[in-house]
Amino acid sequence: MAETQLTKWSIDRLLKPNTRIDLILDIDLINDRIDVRNGVVYDISEQHVIISQTDPLMTKSMVGRELQVTFVGREPISGEILRWGWSGRIIKIDKYKLNDSELVQAIYLSVPIAGEINETNARMDYRLNIVSNDHISIQTHPSFGRVVLFDFSAGGVLIGVPAPPQATMGMRLWFTLFFPNFQTPAGQTTINGEAEVVRISYTPGDQMAKLGLKFHELDMNATRALQKAINYYMLEEQRIRNRTES
Repeated sequence: MAETQLTKWSIDRLLKPNTRIDLILDIDLINDRIDVRNGVVYDISEQHVIISQTDPLMTKSMVGRELQVTFVGREPISGEILRWGWSGRIIKIDKYKLNDSELVQAIYLSVPIAGEINETNARMDYRLNIVSNDHISIQTHPSFGRVVLFDFSAGGVLIGVPAPPQATMGMRLWFTLFFPNFQTPAGQTTINGEAEVVRISYTPGDQMAKLGLKFHELDMNATRALQKAINYYMLEEQRIRNRTES
C-alpha cells in the first residue's frame, strides 16, 4: 500500500458491523494484478475482527498468513469518506454464532491498535459501473467522437466509442474525467491525466467498440480526487446493499 497516513483512531471508531471489508493477499505490480477477497464484518472484539467467509473461500491452510486489510468508512470528526487499512494476519477460520439459530464459518483477523490503522490508496481492481444518473463523464481523443464511460477504477477506465475504433493498442492519449463535487451541491471535480489503450473489443458490424484505458502516473491531486470518488461510490453501493438485505 502506497502513500499512507497514520491515524490515532481505534478500529471500533472506524469499522462497524455489516461493513464490506477487503483482504489483499497478493499484488503483482508488473502485470497489474491483485488478489483481493471481500467479506462482511460480523463483529469486532478486543482480540479479533470477525468477518464472513470470502469468495473465493479462504481455507484453513491460510491461517497465520499476513495480508493487507482495507475498508471504506467516514473519518469520525470531518465525516470525510476515506479508505482505511492495516497490516493484519489470519488468526483462525472457525464457527461463529451469527444469531440464535444460525452458526456460520467465519474468518478471525488480528485487531489493529490505534496508530496501526492508516489512510490508504483505493483498490486497483475495484471497478465501479456507471449508471445514467451518476453524472460522471469522460472526454478524450477528438477522433473517437462521442465517448461513453462504462466503468472506472483507480487503475483505468472502460469506454465505448463509435465503431470502427480510431485507436491502436499501446496508443497514449490525454483524458478528462468529470465527477460531481461531493462536498459542494452542483459543484464539479475534474481529473486530467494520460492513459494507454490496453484493450480493444470490437466485432465488425457493431455500432460501438469498447476500449480499456490504463492510467499513467496521475499527479497527486488527480490521484486524491479519484480516490475520493471511488470511496464515495463504494460507500453508496454498501448503503444500497445494506438496505436491500435488511
